[in-house]
Amino acid sequence: MDKQLPIMNDPIVEEYMSILFDNNQHKEYDNTKDLVEYIESMEKQFEILTQELRAIKEQLNSMQNPTMKMRMQSTLNKIQDMVNISMNKLNDLKSNLKNSMKDCIQFFKQQGKRGIVKMIDLLHIRDGLNGLQKTLIKALNRTNHMIQTVDSMTVEMKNAKRNIKNIGLLLVGKKANHENHDLSKLNFIQRSSRSMHQLFKGMAMKTSKMMNQLDNFKRESVRGHLKLISSQSNHQKNNKNINKDQIR
Repeated sequence: MDKQLPIMNDPIVEEYMSILFDNNQHKEYDNTKDLVEYIESMEKQFEILTQELRAIKEQLNSMQNPTMKMRMQSTLNKIQDMVNISMNKLNDLKSNLKNSMKDCIQFFKQQGKRGIVKMIDLLHIRDGLNGLQKTLIKALNRTNHMIQTVDSMTVEMKNAKRNIKNIGLLLVGKKANHENHDLSKLNFIQRSSRSMHQLFKGMAMKTSKMMNQLDNFKRESVRGHLKLISSQSNHQKNNKNINKDQIR
């Protein structure tokens, strides 16, 4: 994830949130704040995933068995691809949200003191979340495949070392030794792959929750927006009637 200004501290976000709050749009404020905090949380999770992937790559580079190394590298590359795609989708979501807020701010300022606080483009944001969710599920599946692969390789290596190496040691009168260089690497990858699986699972669940909240938010905001427009329209009509009466 590129080092960027945290979205909650972005001037555009701060200004839009301030407009919502100052105009008593508290439900809209709370839901938008949750969306912004969701993006920040996801960025932090991707930073952790990137660190996990980097650590696994370091372990793979030092493995001695070329066949196992190749198998793991292929699986890891697929996960890395999904992480990159997911990060790009999150960045797009973040950019779209800020652009939508910028449009809302401009619209509000053009309306003057009685301006309507326009809502962010919920449909576009919802589509972005849906696209991100799909890549997270793919990443979750590929991480599960990686767990199965490394578990299988670990069992294979333990059995092979036990049946071959220990026989040789026993023939020369030495104590059997089950430890080896690559096995310790695989054990590390086992732990890291399970950690990544839990991260992806949590991120997917968090995204689903945000999508559901956004759907409810959209229904509420549409009703509120129509009510506000109707109220302001009636106010304008009353003013016109008063002016007509004064002219008569």
